[in-house]
Amino acid sequence: MKKALFIILFLLVYFYSSQGQIPSGYYDSASGLSGVALKTVLNNIIDGHTERIYDSVKFDLRVTDEDPNNSDNIICLYTGWSYAKSAWDAGSEGWNREHVWSKSHGDFGNTPPAGTDLHHLRPADISVNSTKSNRDFDFGTIEVIDGSGATGCKIIPGVWAWEPRDSEKGDVARMIFYMATRYEGENSEVDLEIVDYVNTAGTTNEPFYGKLSTLLLWHASDPVDAWEINRNNIIYTDYQNNRNPYIDHPEYVDLIWGNPNSEPSNHVTSFSVGSATSSSLVLTWDDNDGANLADKFFLMINNTGSFMSPVDGVENSNDTDISDGSGHVNVSHGDETYTFTRLSANITYYFKIFPYANFGTNIDYKTDGTIPNATTSTSTENLSLIISEVVDPNDVYQARFVELYNAGISTIDFGNDTWYLCRQANGSSTSWGNILLTGSINAKDTYVVSYNETSFNTSYSIYPDKYNGNISGNGNDGYFLYSGGDNNTGVLIDAFGVIDIDGSGEDWEYEDSKAVRKYLDTIPSASWQAEQWIINSVANVEHMTPGWHHTSLIWTGTQSSSWKDKDNWADGGNNSDYPPDAGCKINISTTSIQPIISTESACDIIELNTGAVLTISTGSLIIGH
Repeated sequence: MKKALFIILFLLVYFYSSQGQIPSGYYDSASGLSGVALKTVLNNIIDGHTERIYDSVKFDLRVTDEDPNNSDNIICLYTGWSYAKSAWDAGSEGWNREHVWSKSHGDFGNTPPAGTDLHHLRPADISVNSTKSNRDFDFGTIEVIDGSGATGCKIIPGVWAWEPRDSEKGDVARMIFYMATRYEGENSEVDLEIVDYVNTAGTTNEPFYGKLSTLLLWHASDPVDAWEINRNNIIYTDYQNNRNPYIDHPEYVDLIWGNPNSEPSNHVTSFSVGSATSSSLVLTWDDNDGANLADKFFLMINNTGSFMSPVDGVENSNDTDISDGSGHVNVSHGDETYTFTRLSANITYYFKIFPYANFGTNIDYKTDGTIPNATTSTSTENLSLIISEVVDPNDVYQARFVELYNAGISTIDFGNDTWYLCRQANGSSTSWGNILLTGSINAKDTYVVSYNETSFNTSYSIYPDKYNGNISGNGNDGYFLYSGGDNNTGVLIDAFGVIDIDGSGEDWEYEDSKAVRKYLDTIPSASWQAEQWIINSVANVEHMTPGWHHTSLIWTGTQSSSWKDKDNWADGGNNSDYPPDAGCKINISTTSIQPIISTESACDIIELNTGAVLTISTGSLIIGH
């Protein structure tokens, strides 16, 4: 298949004239507006469009991007190469769907509406699309040479940016302007914004695209042409029933982004902290608009109460990692709420909020007057939930389980607070298994997550609180308890093992055995604490103690002298469910039959009454404290 450069002028004039025009009155509500007010009205005009299914897009593009010189072909974005419509996904000389606003910039994937919006989806050469990746848009220095030839596009080594051909620069800019207008965070949609820097997606898929100042130049240097107008008309008439306003009215770009707005008139009011958990805090406020509206709000957080005010002309990207004690986010006008997550328990946090207008080098913060502030502390709730037992039975591998214990004084409702039990296999950064906890756990009670429900019930004659195939640790896998999210989004509360370390040969290896948290160790730790655990050398199903932790046992000796016979022990006046282990406090009373240890045994605390005798004939007794 040969690639031909795209020559369109006279054909597109005819093509454009054959299509519909802007509907009468379509933009009437935008008349006389500018800045955020104009952007808001345009959003109202173009949102709620007819959504496309992602699989149908590859057929839609055969119409919207048809080669006017050859109705069997499409024209590829970035290169202008003409490919057969049938060359969909056909290797090095095939084409696929390009998200001009890369889907990782906001993490909206291929789902409607943003992931299937034809106003920014274009056909592209497969390998060129791959090279462009999720780069921002800015000027480059080195031309990109594809396996099929020179592309006319440029990059800068070490800078994550992409420069399209001159003839498509304005097209790209107007598609980006469209996306930032269409998607404003309404109805659970992503909130997309244009910023004046590159490398915007980062590692957290921020919903930003750059570079604003460059896109403004490209919009001016490559005006709207008949190809764009025709494509806009087809999408409106045949598919989505909405339009790209910056193709219909190019002047709107300068009215919103080109001419700086005045500094916002007022600060927010009613700035306060709403609900708080051990790992999250909700901030709320009233935008309190005046004559000059804010474009956004700059919300700051730290654990010291000392803030440096933002500086005009310096735009700040989001910093949502509060593990260093501080962070900040940009919140859209109209949201009036924001939730900080992955916070630490029982810490006092301080907040300030600044309204601002414009973006990039034109950004203008309101820093005079009384700056709204708030202060509050996270709860101590997650200081009570711990991992209490980790099990890999020698005889029945499907009877594996992990037990949690609530050492606090109140019930933890997993429906209100998000908790994950996460397993990392063999210390591999790509082998995480995340388990969302459901239900609740009462104070001084346990919660058991098993590998297999049937095998667990057969082995222990009880049912687990939850079962999940990720409870597959075979001795060298770590388990980690997270609050507020999983291992990527939550706060690490308690750790059995060391992240990114294979447990083989480590002091937390539990292969064919069990590990039990000691009776007195009830405070979670985000780092492995070997002294808090006792790990048996070998243990079968009969040695496990699911659903039973932090127990005080009294020796009764009613059945025999065997330490391992549960019927010789009383738990709160009733016969014990299990014989002692590391999670127990033991009292040896003076009875006619005194205990004898003949196997490997453990407890955390042991008290012998006057005259009581404990005999270790064979085996051993490990005492934690």
